[in-house]
Order: sequence, then C-alpha cells, then structure tokens
Amino acid sequence: MKYLATILLSLLFFSSCDKDDGTISLGLLVEHRGIYINDFYTGGILGDLSLEDDLLAWVDENDFTDIYLYNIGSALLDDKYDELRAFVKKAQNQEPYVRVSFVSAGFGTSFSNIEAYHDGRKDSRPDGIVSEIEFWNDSMTFADDYAPWISKVNDLKFTPPPGEITPLNPGITRQFYIGKIKDAGMPPSLTIGKELVTHHDEIFLTNYHTDGWQLSSSTEENSIVSKLNLLSEAGMELNKKVNVVILFNVYQSSPSPEIWNYFATTGMNKEFENAFVEWYEDYEASTDVTNKEFLNVKGFGIYRYTDAKSARP
Repeated sequence: MKYLATILLSLLFFSSCDKDDGTISLGLLVEHRGIYINDFYTGGILGDLSLEDDLLAWVDENDFTDIYLYNIGSALLDDKYDELRAFVKKAQNQEPYVRVSFVSAGFGTSFSNIEAYHDGRKDSRPDGIVSEIEFWNDSMTFADDYAPWISKVNDLKFTPPPGEITPLNPGITRQFYIGKIKDAGMPPSLTIGKELVTHHDEIFLTNYHTDGWQLSSSTEENSIVSKLNLLSEAGMELNKKVNVVILFNVYQSSPSPEIWNYFATTGMNKEFENAFVEWYEDYEASTDVTNKEFLNVKGFGIYRYTDAKSARP
C-alpha cells in the first residue's frame, strides 16, 4: 500500500510539471520554484531592457515562480531606484505573476538602502527578503549576526509607519537561507532552530550533496535529514508548521557538491522540477525524518542562475 501511495504521489507531481512550454504551473503541488539571480546587477541585467526580458522569458520557460535578486544594496547605493522599481513591476505584471525577493547580506548600509526603497515604492515592493548571512561560519553567531537582521525584517512586516495603523507590506515573506543550524564551532542548536521557526515564513534549507536529487542517507549532524529533524522538533515544541524550501546547487565552481550535470541538456537532461520530485519521493518514503506533520516542504530553489542557464539555455 505504501509503495502504491508513492507511485500515485509521483504521478501527481509529474502531471503537474510543465515541459518547458513557456508557462508556469502555479497552484499545483510544487508550490514554490525559485532561483537565485546571482548576476542581476553585477552582470548588467538591471536596467538593460533586453537582458531583463531575456531573464523573465527564461524564468517563464523553465516554470519558476520566484526569483531571488542579488546585490540590491549595491544597486541602490548606485542610485538605481527607478530601474529596480521598473523591473520589479515588470516581473510582478508577468502572466503568471513572478514573485521577487531581495537577497540581504546583513543589517547595515545595504539593508538600510533596501528599507528606503521598500518604504518609498508602494507599487513595486518586493514579495520577500531572503537572508545571505552565514552565522554558522567563521567567528559569527546567531545572536550577533542574524537576530538583528530578523528584527529588521520583522519591522518591515509588522511595524506601521509613524501616524499609520497598518504596516506597509504585511504580506512580505521572510525567507531564511540556512546551511547549518548552529553557531560556528558549536553543535546544532534547538534553541536557534526554535528562533528560526518562530520568525520565519519560509526556510531555505541547503541540500548540497552528491546526487542531491536523492534524499541523502547520512544522519551526520549537519546532514539534510538531521536539519529537517531539528526543525520538525522545533515546530513540534512550538506547535507550528515549518515551511521548508529545498535548495539544489548547480554552481559548477562551488566547494560544495553540485548537480549541474543532472539538469544539463548535454548531461542527464532533467528539468529543474524533476530534482524536487525525485527528492520528495525519497522524503515521503523515509523513516529517518521524524515529526513530518510539522514540516511543510513546499518546493525548491536553485543556486544559481548563471550556471542553471548554461545547463538549460
């Protein structure tokens, strides 16, 4: 019976997947299909209408629902407010709608620029803010390097401007990119996990290992299974469902394992959704992941655009 259920789930997933037909399958089982646009500003896409249109056409053709834009703070520091406003409106006016997130690497000047843009652009605000703060690395800590960023994002989401009674953008999605749920040099932390679960809307969980389209059998402390179990335990203790987005790595020069060849038209030639479909089948069948009722694995993200486009031009 369990085997039959797995087959039926697989058929439902595959029937929901487009085949690079120029549309995005919104509202189906794979709810979130995102991609990091690493060269959005540094590669000259922002403000170049042709390159912007090429990007959005590729996003549409490959059925992505979400784009995460890098170097927004730098673009705003260079006074690209009008260009960014125009691009965000263009993406959000696509049919179907493309959700736009700004990647934030801290809570200093870069985030202040994002705040200024956010507060002054009523018709072109981002749909999400995603962290790029690796508090588990080097000498950083969650308390010093991540908690203040969460406070800033919470302020955007919940605090009304002076003289107002409602926040400017209560629907903004707080998206937390997480590699390890721990401080540098310390073991995994349920306390940190509970803080992430308390304040999150979506947790982007790295799934960077060899054959990443499969659920790794590893139960080492920072494996995908262990991270899911820690988050589900946090969700259980808080009685809160944890929204998880699984990240796949295609960055060919990455020090971490990547699966570029899985997607490449010159390699295994799989569509981007297929990795999640296969991974999710393993996840559903796994007995290593516990308290699944507190996990909502809603989709996937791809790191990153430059390499993803070279895999599937």
